[in-house]
Amino acid sequence: MRPWRISNLLLISLTVFIVVSVSVAFRKPKLSNARGGMVKTGNIKRPEEHLSGNLGFMGLSGHHAKAIIGCVLFAAAAAFFGLMKSRGDVGSGDVGSRDKVSGGRKKVIRKKRLEADSTEFNLVPVEGSLRLSGRKLKLFTQLTTSALGNGLISVIFRRAKFDYFRTVHLSEEPTYYPHPGTFEGPKATPEEPHRIDLETYIPGAIARSSTDFSYFSISDFYNAYRKKSTTPEDVTEWVITKVNESKIIQPPLCAVTQMDEESVRKMAQESTERFRTGEPLSFLDGVPVLIKEELNCVPYQTRCGTTFLGEERVEEDCTIAAKLRKAGAIIIGLTNMHELGMSVFGYNIHPCHGMPRNPYNPDHYTGGSSSGSAAAVAAGLVPVAIGTDGGGSVRIPSALCGAVGLKPTFGRVSFGGNEVSCHSVVHAGPICTNVLDTALVYALLAGPDPRDPFTINQPRISLLEYDRQNLKGLKIGIDWAFLQDASPEVQKACEKTISDLATLYGAEVKGICIPELQELRIAHTMVIYTEMRENFGEHIEGNLNKLNPENQTVMKLAEDVTARDYIGANKQRTRAMHFFEEIFNEVDVIITPACGQIAPKIEPGDETYGCNDLSTSLQIAKYMLFGNLTGLPGLVVPIAYHNGLPIGLQISGKWWQEDLVLAVGKFVEKTLPKKEEPQIFFKNETLVA
Repeated sequence: MRPWRISNLLLISLTVFIVVSVSVAFRKPKLSNARGGMVKTGNIKRPEEHLSGNLGFMGLSGHHAKAIIGCVLFAAAAAFFGLMKSRGDVGSGDVGSRDKVSGGRKKVIRKKRLEADSTEFNLVPVEGSLRLSGRKLKLFTQLTTSALGNGLISVIFRRAKFDYFRTVHLSEEPTYYPHPGTFEGPKATPEEPHRIDLETYIPGAIARSSTDFSYFSISDFYNAYRKKSTTPEDVTEWVITKVNESKIIQPPLCAVTQMDEESVRKMAQESTERFRTGEPLSFLDGVPVLIKEELNCVPYQTRCGTTFLGEERVEEDCTIAAKLRKAGAIIIGLTNMHELGMSVFGYNIHPCHGMPRNPYNPDHYTGGSSSGSAAAVAAGLVPVAIGTDGGGSVRIPSALCGAVGLKPTFGRVSFGGNEVSCHSVVHAGPICTNVLDTALVYALLAGPDPRDPFTINQPRISLLEYDRQNLKGLKIGIDWAFLQDASPEVQKACEKTISDLATLYGAEVKGICIPELQELRIAHTMVIYTEMRENFGEHIEGNLNKLNPENQTVMKLAEDVTARDYIGANKQRTRAMHFFEEIFNEVDVIITPACGQIAPKIEPGDETYGCNDLSTSLQIAKYMLFGNLTGLPGLVVPIAYHNGLPIGLQISGKWWQEDLVLAVGKFVEKTLPKKEEPQIFFKNETLVA
């Protein structure tokens, strides 16, 4: 038997041992007194001092001693594995390394240029994935980030198939930014991004049911101000009160992390005066909005969900904040987010942020990473919030919280004035309560910006397709195998909505195949790991232990990504963009579930240390990643509820065709009979329904 096989067996055996040991170590012990009777634990401050059993280690209890011994043995195994790897006995995954089965050279897979190997659905789950949280997660992280943890990181890297691009030869040129370049129609300019009178899209008084739940929209605020039935000052005072209230309810909503009441009241006072004189700046004048803590906005700190970034208040708005301010919006403050935006769960364990709660059930996650933005909109605090999306971070929390979220085409909305975390996959977009508001805010924010070179070359913004009266002649593409990879309740809800779009609105449904989804998923991971590590690297050096345990492990995994991995991932991006271009020659939009399941439950221990659950993460994000890697626009809309939690559907379109995506979303929205009221909801009493 080869040495590497021995080390692998040893590593696997000791992994099992440590998991069992840790489980036993942190199980609540049964205590006994000298007479064999049970001891009440309520009066015992340190129960480990009273544990029965003879096994001890450095003054620790038997249970904890087992865990420590397991850790030592595990670390030794990891070191041994790393030694074997350094000697060349373990295949590194590079072309020309030793084959782990035959002992010969690895066979390089050569793929045909811009041609998929198969049209079969090939997305597979990650094998052997465990959910870790609480002290088990903390202990696991201490191992992976230690000097002896490199072997374990390498095992995780390969088990997740992250070394794929070391074993395949792609002849395509890499695409480092998913900017399509060419487009039809006139080019947008900074002075004239569009020729749309957005106020014509604001409806008059909306008839509301006295019994059915509904959210207030942008038009409700705008019409109320024009009729003088309320003022921006009145609304702003209500929002300030409710934001503060949302922080002390049990459990706290934890949606808003920063709010400067003085500057907020000043904006409201100025807006009120504009409406008094009949000179509002736009349809968004006086409307309360929130911005994710990842975007620069005066006078706040851009902390990105951490405890060590953004120590100073910013002195200049990013382009998004500047456009909102110029339109007269009342920027209430900044919203909570998953630390560095590096998870789809949306949690934050830091006291200055807190655990964001899903308004539909506060015992469940919001989704992330724009968790606070989606929670604030779903809870009724504001009708509009801005998020960012590097791997579904606008669309996932929107879907899990029952909101509408848009990720525009790459380069459509400016990131100017921000330090970008993952520059080739990240997008910014609005989260709203309905599709029309999403369309209006998108049109306001989009357009060329000299501060962001990727936005310069884009077509003029249009809402022409949004004006469609039906979907006749429109072809909807469905990858049925991909859709059916969702949970049963999600699959059922999506199939019903697709049927409604065909029977009620005249859409044509056509089966498609999205090839190489497994390769696409790995490519996205390699790209986002590399760019996140590169862009945050200087800030993280010396602060790694200040990150949550999950992110510490992610950053260690990112260190294992090589130039070959990154280049291969961007070659895969070239292939993926070509495949989608071919698909859009056959259909107009693609419909998938938004997430593969409903919002997961917040488990004990998650609030303290977070969680690491790769299997659930992939199930939540599987329908998101192709949009980020290829830069395609995507919109999520709520379509159903299961056990009181929302289910969302995603519409993806061709580059620059946000208006068509929004048009389909408008009809998807109509298929939901009525919206359910969240458990946490703040009804704005200042507006007259």
